[in-house]
Amino acid sequence: MKSVAAILLTLMLCVLFFARTAAQKVYSIDQASPVEMHWVDSVFTSMNTDERLGQLIMIRAHSDKGPEYAESVAEIVRKYKVGGLCFFQGTPEKQLEYTNKYQTLSRIPLMVAIDGEWGLGMRMKESAISFPKQLMLGAIQNNDLLYKMGQEIARQGKRIGLNVNFAPVADINSNARNPVIGYRSFGEDRYNVTVKAYHYMKGMQDNGLMACAKHFPGHGDTDVDSHYDLPVVNHQMPRLDSVEFYPFRSLVNYGIGGVMVAHLQVPSLDARDDRPTSLSRNTITHVLRRAMGFEGVIFTDGMEMKGVTEHFTNGIAEAEAILAGNDMICVPPSTAQAMEALRRYLREGKISQEQIDASVKRILTYKFRLGLTKYVPKDITTARKDVNSNQAEALKRELIKNALTMVRNTQNLIPFGRVDTLSFASLSIGADGLTAFQKRLASYAKMTHLYSGKELNDDRQAALLAQLSKYKVVFVSLHDMTSAASKNYGISYTSIQFLKKLNTQTKVVLSIFGSPYSLKFFDEFESIQMAYESEALVQDLSAQALFGAFGMTGRLPITASERSRFNAGEETQANGRFGYSIPESVGVSSDTLSRIELIANEAINVGAAPGCVVLVAKDGQIIYEKAFGHHTYLKDHPTQTSDIFDLASVTKIAATTISMMRFMDDGRIDLRKPLSNYLPSLNGTNKAAMVVQDIMAHNAGLLGWLPFYKQTLSHTPDSLNKPSLKYYRTTPEGEFSVPVAGNLFLKKTFIDSIFMQIRQSELRPNINYRYSDLGFYMLAQMVEHQTGVGFDKYVDSTFYAPLGLQSATFNPWKKFAIDQMPPTEEDRYFRQQRIQGYVHDMGAAMLGGVSGHAGLFANANDLAVIMQMLLQQGFYGGHRYLEPQTVHNFITRHPRSVRRGVGFDMYPMGASYPTNMSGQASESTFGHTGFTGTCTWVDPEHNLVYVFLSNRTFPSMNNNRLEKMDTRQRIQGMVYKAIRPKGAGGSSTAQ
Repeated sequence: MKSVAAILLTLMLCVLFFARTAAQKVYSIDQASPVEMHWVDSVFTSMNTDERLGQLIMIRAHSDKGPEYAESVAEIVRKYKVGGLCFFQGTPEKQLEYTNKYQTLSRIPLMVAIDGEWGLGMRMKESAISFPKQLMLGAIQNNDLLYKMGQEIARQGKRIGLNVNFAPVADINSNARNPVIGYRSFGEDRYNVTVKAYHYMKGMQDNGLMACAKHFPGHGDTDVDSHYDLPVVNHQMPRLDSVEFYPFRSLVNYGIGGVMVAHLQVPSLDARDDRPTSLSRNTITHVLRRAMGFEGVIFTDGMEMKGVTEHFTNGIAEAEAILAGNDMICVPPSTAQAMEALRRYLREGKISQEQIDASVKRILTYKFRLGLTKYVPKDITTARKDVNSNQAEALKRELIKNALTMVRNTQNLIPFGRVDTLSFASLSIGADGLTAFQKRLASYAKMTHLYSGKELNDDRQAALLAQLSKYKVVFVSLHDMTSAASKNYGISYTSIQFLKKLNTQTKVVLSIFGSPYSLKFFDEFESIQMAYESEALVQDLSAQALFGAFGMTGRLPITASERSRFNAGEETQANGRFGYSIPESVGVSSDTLSRIELIANEAINVGAAPGCVVLVAKDGQIIYEKAFGHHTYLKDHPTQTSDIFDLASVTKIAATTISMMRFMDDGRIDLRKPLSNYLPSLNGTNKAAMVVQDIMAHNAGLLGWLPFYKQTLSHTPDSLNKPSLKYYRTTPEGEFSVPVAGNLFLKKTFIDSIFMQIRQSELRPNINYRYSDLGFYMLAQMVEHQTGVGFDKYVDSTFYAPLGLQSATFNPWKKFAIDQMPPTEEDRYFRQQRIQGYVHDMGAAMLGGVSGHAGLFANANDLAVIMQMLLQQGFYGGHRYLEPQTVHNFITRHPRSVRRGVGFDMYPMGASYPTNMSGQASESTFGHTGFTGTCTWVDPEHNLVYVFLSNRTFPSMNNNRLEKMDTRQRIQGMVYKAIRPKGAGGSSTAQ
């Protein structure tokens, strides 16, 4: 009985057939137009016998073998008037250069082909993009992506002068030990293979590149490689007709332009000894041409392969291939011998003139349809850049994401939500260093990373078990695998033995970067991700999927074992956690974003800041994260994206405001009530009636700030403006325990003085807008009063740890190496030292580095996570931190303000040009700036997060060039310029 999936696929094919029949007929010979017929007839009648025979030959060509080889190809083109070229290894620009050359030598344009099953990268490994191989594509459920891939391969192929792609592989891989098809097939299910081959073919042919299905009559159930010998397929006709033929018959019905015939021995099709199907008239003429009704071009598989050369001599093989009904002979070992044998067969009447003429006219017809009436040379200079477009890269990412398969998720570990409740480690087997998979895992959670060779002796196993069993979750990834069943797919027995032991001692999440047939070794594992291929991008996206950056929908395209059968796979859901991608994946131009570098470097070159980091996230994807400059103007320490910056007043939103939001959710505060209700020390002061939302919107009448530090400086001539011994010590002792900077400790009792002075400070005569730090001192104090824990501990346990943040903290000098924090100033007015790792703000420093107005440090990624959580209305990583209505209330403008929400700075409505952000930002944009040269903005209308971090205050806080140059705003503006309007150009099909 058919599976539900098979029935659905059949129905889909029926719908596609009836909906697109007219379009498919473009490849039907009987639909020739008068113009086409005239061209074909006029060219045909102008050809002599040798020219006609030459059209039946497609010779080998390389673009990586130098001028002497290229001239030898050119000589064959000139001498034998061949009909086509099949290119192998090379580069886009060289192949196009030689194509231009060879085409000018041929009176009738050459049909140029390539084996590009997974794109041009199959033959141009180092210089052109490779899409996933067909077995991985077989896992995809959204078949439109296969159409888009065909469309993109057509664009690339045409750009470098191609006319035919020898793809798709339509073989049904029903033999796990198949040494030649394997990963080249869409899998074992005839319906899945057919529908995917159809979409791939249609994408190419709708966009001007002829597809060629291979390897007829079906190479999927063999255990011999026809490159080295003649495989035997012993199935009888009923089986061949229902399985092996099925995809080919369907593709013929749907208008495929070419079919390639394999070198197979199939006794039920041709009982002669050692007779390859490629030389079998019954297989080609009677079955493919007549019974199936194929009207397109029939190509042989490579005639150099031993599946044919072991049994037929050069020349005879090619003549027999034409006699059997092939139209074009691919890469004969000797063009001269092939031509001589064809002349003899024709002269002796073994091959009829009628058959030759029919093949030549068929080839000419397809040349006309492929635009090969007159060749126009193509520009070489931008060939590589045009082929390797960012749009193509974005499509590749989508294909990989849709193919990743969560084979089993029995324990519902995937995707991981809160990471603070688990301890993680990773082990990459078959790796000699940290893998791309492990590097991306590190973006989401703190973990120990290990790697190992494939062979694990008893001592190594024991050591790894002792170390890894301490962790609640261990990510294990398998690398450097093979497709050979005879070699256990590249997995050692000792690795399998070890993993089974580890699986009994902790929760193992197994990711396999290789053959899905290897799943047969892991039936007892409950969390298995099949990733199919090993390249770095696949590893990166696999890690993202495990943490919920996107959901996995792939299904196994083959059966490996009882627990890993065809169509197995559990859907996982995206959980709102950041992904990492390229701009084009979310409709943003990389070229435009690259101009950010010019603005950043301009600022650095004129001394506006020693260095900076810029991060852009759109639609939940971090698409730009780059560091510029150095920690100081000495240029001895380059800025890194992982650097931890003093956020200054960004603390107000990234610590204090989100705390107030959580308090509101928990029923601990009411924004419309006085702060004194929650901080009793304000009772009896002029602050008693101040309402929380007025304080947070800077509309409460508070002074801007109080220079507390000046009270603690010495005023004697010999120590003017230096920390007074009355208040400070260079080592912690007794009451002198508050760290203000390196080797500088404030007397603890002065903290009480700070808050007393705030409570006793005078008020301004009106309560209009005036930016003030003082309210945020009090809000942090209120959090500590209400919770009984330090403000830093509260925000860490409530937000930072559950969010998986790895750098966001107060007083980073306690946790990180000092050179991870760019210095903020050479302080010569207070602390008399370089400020690095300690908060720059004087008041926050005198509170021990922890306050509500300043003191938070973070790298760009961690700050972006906080802002993304707010953009997602309080949700991130599968966990709700804040209620949507609460977020809405806080990012709504205060009744008396055009630019302030509750805690947040916002786009200043009504202003002719906003000074705090780009004028292209939407009116709903919210965020904050920081004194040290930082800012972050969220634009809900564009689903955008922007982070800019710098240490513009180094070496002096009096440096205002960054603000005068509008550097932060201009960079933000460039982000908006890079966003393509919906429906605009830039898709993967753009020419």
